Formats: sequence, structure tokens, C-alpha cells
Amino acid sequence: MFGLAFQAKRIRASLGLLVAALGGFALSAEPAWAVGLNAPFENIKYTANDNLRDFVGTHLGDPDLWPYVLELNQIESPADLTPGLVLDLPVKQVQAADAALRKALDAIQTATSEGAQLFAPQEIGDAISNHDAALEYREITQWHKVVDLSDLATVLAKEALDIALAQRDRAAEAIVSDVQGAVEGRTPSAPRWSDRVREDILVEFERLRTLSNSTTQVTFRDLSRLRLNANSNATIQRMRSDPLTGNEVTKVSLVNGDFYALLNQLSDKSAFEIDVPGVTTTTQSTNFWVSNERGNAKFVNYDAANLRVQSGTSDINLSENEGVVLSNSGTQVAEVFQSAELNAPASNAILYSGIVDLRWDAYDSAAGYWLEVASDPGFNQMVVSEWGIEELHFETPELSAGRYQWRVAALDQLGLPGQWSKTRDFTIRNDKTPPFLTVLSPGDGTLSEEEIVEVFGASEPDATVLLNGKPLPVGSDGSFMINVTLQLGDNLLAIQATDLAGNVSDINQNVTYRAQTSVTILIDDLLPRAGDALATRSEALVVRAQTNAQPGAAVAIRSGTGEIIVQTQVNTDGSIGFGLPVTAQEAQFSIEILSPTGSIEGTQSFTAIRDQIPPQITLDLPPPKATDDPLLQLAGSADDALSLTLNGTTIDVIDGRFNTDITLNEDVNTMNLQATDSVGNRTTLNLHTVYDITPPDIISARATRPQGKAGTIEIVAQATDASGLRKSAPFLIEVGGQERDGFLLCETPSGVCRATLPAEPGTLRLIEVAIEDYAGNTAYK
Repeated sequence: MFGLAFQAKRIRASLGLLVAALGGFALSAEPAWAVGLNAPFENIKYTANDNLRDFVGTHLGDPDLWPYVLELNQIESPADLTPGLVLDLPVKQVQAADAALRKALDAIQTATSEGAQLFAPQEIGDAISNHDAALEYREITQWHKVVDLSDLATVLAKEALDIALAQRDRAAEAIVSDVQGAVEGRTPSAPRWSDRVREDILVEFERLRTLSNSTTQVTFRDLSRLRLNANSNATIQRMRSDPLTGNEVTKVSLVNGDFYALLNQLSDKSAFEIDVPGVTTTTQSTNFWVSNERGNAKFVNYDAANLRVQSGTSDINLSENEGVVLSNSGTQVAEVFQSAELNAPASNAILYSGIVDLRWDAYDSAAGYWLEVASDPGFNQMVVSEWGIEELHFETPELSAGRYQWRVAALDQLGLPGQWSKTRDFTIRNDKTPPFLTVLSPGDGTLSEEEIVEVFGASEPDATVLLNGKPLPVGSDGSFMINVTLQLGDNLLAIQATDLAGNVSDINQNVTYRAQTSVTILIDDLLPRAGDALATRSEALVVRAQTNAQPGAAVAIRSGTGEIIVQTQVNTDGSIGFGLPVTAQEAQFSIEILSPTGSIEGTQSFTAIRDQIPPQITLDLPPPKATDDPLLQLAGSADDALSLTLNGTTIDVIDGRFNTDITLNEDVNTMNLQATDSVGNRTTLNLHTVYDITPPDIISARATRPQGKAGTIEIVAQATDASGLRKSAPFLIEVGGQERDGFLLCETPSGVCRATLPAEPGTLRLIEVAIEDYAGNTAYK
């Protein structure tokens, strides 16, 4: 914002311009705006037929000034505004401020149309800044500052206009008139690329390139415009003017990427040439698009005048809305799509969010869409340029407050952009004033004996009003009325009004509904119990109950000795929840619901205990170590278990007893028996048995005299079995023709069965060994 003191020197230097800008008044005469600003406020009566916003809009031309009118007349709330009051209104002051703003805007627009943004950017920028500052002061009703800054903007705009008119014929042939994103340039003498910004002057043979998500616009001497889109590279090859003949020639070489050209003021003495490698163009068209990517050259002509394209043996004259693709595979000429149809937002829409969802209708056979958003109607100041959008909508980045134009073109299967849609505009407004909201009934703190209460109030007509999060219908005058069913106890009526800008006003009122009822208390049947007592494993027991007492009613929990150990209240759904300390000794407690005066309206007694003893599992018979029976029966008692599982599968427990059959798998069977009581105490019993129907595997069996022919006889057998070997194994041997029998002693871990006989001469022959496992399976050797 430019301060008045800072600009005083410029105002004095341009005093003659100021007089002209103010309509040519003599310096001694008081300006017309000063008369309006110094005029007294008008006194206007507020009647019963008036609505505050409409009343302010009628007399001041802006209904949004209603908060200022209330403040000016020292009225705290719209509810205090009664018919018959005479209000002071700054009618002349507002008219003077708005007239000065319009005058400044007209001067800025006139200067801009004559090229001030190109040739007098500082002056026109200062004019716009002062105009914007005047608008900000209007928001806070500083009418003198609005007029001062508007007049200064008018002077600066006139100065910019004079500079622009004088500079239209300056030596600079082209200028960078817009930059969005990253744009770089390189003059013939420069060793490397460097950034380009607005107002940079371009010279012959200067190269210009845009990076990703970037665009730039070049404006030539005759105000012809060329917009270079993202990832494009072009060279300004020639910009020549003959002062004697007035002939002008401009030639642009497109290395890669694409640009959109809008040529103005072309005459017989002006020529614009496009250079694409391998292609020669001649144009009388003032509106065309050119692309050069990966050896494919594309041209589209949107003008009634022809665009001639020559490549090899191809010589094509593109008529209005015709395009061509030149590639190694041939030449394709096509009529480009007509204008797409925009959908939302509507034209002239006022939006309060900087992120805008732009939508358009589908164009039949379109391969994608090209979207442009600019801050000016001529699309000279680009804000968004997106190519190849596949969806039918696009969400802009955060935009600042201001007015924007947007348009869309459909892309065909050849990648040729069709005609631009009709342009739509929208305005993003910065509104931070909460909406008007008043609630007339019921009052805060109301005590109701009726279940139904009427909620009545008013807000702004275009505001969204919610009651406890649900929409309320609002009349054309902003009023609302609804009947609300109350719950017993305290009821919060939260009324919220939200205007189109998202500003929020809130009013909360509390209404208490009291009704006479017979109070009952029911303790939750699902709570764990040990016998008749409520039980828990921890030091604290959580108790849940339900009552028909009024929500918010006080609740006291007393011990058996009458001491209050916990205090709480009834929840809105009639539930009661609390925790209390318990021990292994069963104790007596009571729940009391109290009236607002402290009397007892209902009571319920209960006992509680801390239970940390897990249930005991007792088997009638332990499972065998090994068996050849595929069915195993488990039976026994599980004490006070609420649930019993075997390997995760539930087993029925009836009167503390269980009995179940288990189908065994061959080899080792592991059984996990787990009992859990009502409070979660748990006992686990792990059991094992081997189901074995396979006889032992006798690896070897022999009878020998380890100490020689006169030594003792030793019989040794080696065997393995999953269930283990029984301790004794019968054998039969022959010694010197005589049979001897007996038993080998077996060791399960090693699988060795062994017996020693006294020394006896004769030939040894082991006739048979029989080895048995614990499952009763026998192997013979």
C-alpha cells in the first residue's frame, strides 16, 4: 500500500493531471468529492416493514454495510433495532467514495487497454496498488482514505496512459509481458540460460524456453501476442522495422513445444513468419496454434484468413478451424472441434474459496482438454495453463482474491486443440465478517416442563443455519422457526449460521427439561459375577447400570458402612457408569440417585468381590502315554469355569463337568486344555499322548560271546519306536543244540535291549526276539 506522505511529491509534480482527473475543477474550488465527504449524515427512519440488509442496501447501495450502520448508531445487536428508530446514514460519503473508485477503475482500464502494463508497468502498478488499497479502506469504512487513494490511483493511471502512448513506438521490438512458473532466456552473446521476468526486453536471435508447468507471453511492437506453453523452446529470429517504408517483419522459430498466437494490427506492411524445421509457413491468419514435438509438426488455424503450410511435396492451405499434422508417416488434415461447453461455476459467480473446482461438459470423441485461467479478459496474465486433462474438471491451486477468466478447448485424437469455449469469469472474494444471527426464543437457561420447545430466530437470507448439526429451513427474510423435542435433563441448542464465505456465527442455549418419573435402577446383567456378587480380576470394578432418571441427575455410590465412595451422574441415554475399589473379601454397596434438592429418588444394592483364583481342571483319568486306540476320552471337572477349550475348540461344561472324545492323529498328539472363568482368570493344562499302530523297528539282534569261547553269552537287540519300548522283551536262543529263553532289558532312550547268560559251550543261534512298544505293538526278529 502506498502511503499518502510517500506519494505527496508525485501528486505535486502531477497536480495538473490531478485537476484533469478530477474533472477540470479550478484549484481554488472545493472538489465535488470533498463536498460529499464533509456533508452531514442523513437521518432516515427504520420502519416495521424494513429488513436491515435491504434497508442498508437501499440507502447506501451495499447491504453488507449493515454492521457499520449498527456501530455508527451505537446499536449492539440487530435484535435491539426497533421500528421507529432514526438512523444516521453516511449516504453522501459512500456515494463520494464509490464515485472516486469508479473513476480510478475507468482510468486504470483505459491505460491498460493502451498498453500501460507493457510500457509503464511501474506507474500502472502503483495505480492498481492504490486502487486496491482504496478498496481495503472501503471494507473498514474509511471514506476519506478511499477517496484520497482513488484520486491518487486516477492520477497515476493518467500518467501511465501518457507514458504508454509515448512509448508505443520505442525501439524495443518485443517484451516479456507475462510469466507463469520458470521461464529462461538466452541472448546471442550470453554463455548460458538465465531467468526471464515480466517486462524483460527481447532482442533478435534471443532464445526463450519454458520449463514444466510454466508459460510465458511475448508481446511485439504492434501488440501481437505469442504465448509459449509448458516445455517449449523458441527463438525470436527476426524483428525488423524500416522507418522509411514502415514495413515490419517478425519471424519466430519453434524448436520444440507449442505456442498460441494472436496477431493484432497486421496490415499489408506487416508480416509474421513461423519457422518449424522442415516446414515453410505463410500466414494471413491472426489466430493460430503451432506445435513441434518429436518430428511431428502440427498447425491449427482459427481465423477466416488462410494459413499456408508447405513441407516436401505437401502444400496445404488451412481454412478457418482446420488443422494439419505433418509426420514421417504422412500428412493428416482435419477439421478441429467446435467450442466446448463450460459447466461450473456459473458466469459471474462469487466464490469464497481460493481453490476452485472448474467443470465442463464432455465433448464427444475428445482425447483430452486444454484449460486456461487468466486474471484478465484478454488472457494476457495467465494464472493456470493445463494441457491434456483427461477428466471433465480441474481443481485450481489456491488463488488470491480477485476476478478471473477461464476457458477450455477440446483436444482431438491427433492432438489438435479445438476452438476455445466461451469465456466465463468468477470472482474470489475475501469476506471475514461473521453473518448476522439472533435467537429470540427460547432463552438461555430456560426450565421447561413441556417436552416440546419452539426455537425461533433470524440470520442472513443466504446463510446456512444448523441446529445441533442439522439444517434449519431459512425464510426469504432470514427467519427460522422449528419445534424441538427435548430429552430429560439439560439440552444444548447449538445454533450455527455459516455465510457463503464460510464465516461462522454461533449461539448456544441451554434448556432443562424436568418431568416426574418413578426411578428404577437396573444393573447390567452381562457384568461378570462370582455367585451373586459382581466380580473382577483387578483392584477396581467397573459397574454399568440403566435408569429412567433424568439425564444429569446426581448419583452417589455408598459402601456398606454408608460412606460415599464415588459420585457421578446419569448420562444422556439413561446409563450410569462408575468404578470402585474391591478386595478378595466380598463387600456390600448401594447406588443412590439424588434429586436436585439432594433427596434420594431411587436406590439399588449389590455385592462385589475381587476374584483372582483361576478355575481348577481335574481329569478323571490322565491320558495314556501311548495308545493304539484312535479315540481318546477326556473327562473331568472344571470348577467354576465359564468356558473350556481344547486346542482352541470350545467344550461344553455342564454343572462344572466336561466329557469329550478326541480323535487322535498318528504319532504325538498335544492337547491344550484351557479353562476361563467369568472375570478372565485362566488355567491351562497341557497333555500329550502318542497314537501308535506301528510295531517297533528292530534294527539288529544278535547273540555273542564278547569274552571268547569260554566267556558269558550276551544277547543285544537295537530297535526304535515313536511311543517307546517296554522294559522287557522275551527271547529264545539255542546253545549247543539246547534251547534257552528269557527276557532282554530295554532302554527307551537308546533303543538297546540287552541280556547276559552264564558261560556255556556250544554253537550259538538266536531263534527269536519279541520287542513290544507302549502302545502294545510287537515286532519279531
